[in-house]
Amino acid sequence: MVLAVVLAATAGYVDAVGFLDLGGYFVSFMSGNTTRMGAEFTNGRLAGAGKALGLIGLFFVGCVLGGLLARFRDGRVAVLVATTLLVAAAGLADTQSWFPVPAALVATVGMGTMNATFLRGGEVAVPLTYVTGSVVKAGQRLADALLGGPRWEWVRPALIWAGLACGSVLGGWVYSTVGNLQSLWPAVLILVVTTSVTWWVRRQARSSTAG
Repeated sequence: MVLAVVLAATAGYVDAVGFLDLGGYFVSFMSGNTTRMGAEFTNGRLAGAGKALGLIGLFFVGCVLGGLLARFRDGRVAVLVATTLLVAAAGLADTQSWFPVPAALVATVGMGTMNATFLRGGEVAVPLTYVTGSVVKAGQRLADALLGGPRWEWVRPALIWAGLACGSVLGGWVYSTVGNLQSLWPAVLILVVTTSVTWWVRRQARSSTAG
């Protein structure tokens, strides 16, 4: 659960940075980009609609990449390594004048990849970069609690939402201070630490099983 909340907070951070850098487009919230695509298209702003559609496509590519990596023997670590590298690449690309497209687009692929961190039976068990489902689940679990069901089950999905919300506040604040995608480096640091800890924990678990 801790890993999921930390990653959701990281996703919120990256999305806030990307949102500000791209002028109101999202790097991890494709529902928002889909709505914006439709609104821009119907108002004749085809460039804006195309930008939103391009972000959706890049996010989709990241989802495919994450799905492939998750099938490896240590898929969770592979997914986290790829996510870390892609977010770091976005930060590096932002400093290169020759890079042909907004560097935040690279982070979009990373956010799509991240969602494969928690797969169960080939399906996303814990969505990390979008929290509408978590809010719905929290509401349903709270309804169950009010009717005599498990008292605290609603807290788990609510924490995913809270993590993303807190991350977005921090990301927005850092970007307002730094003013560019160098704001991504704190997220990269968190991802490096998270990936390393995940690798170590899983390695210890395998050693215990083997022993």
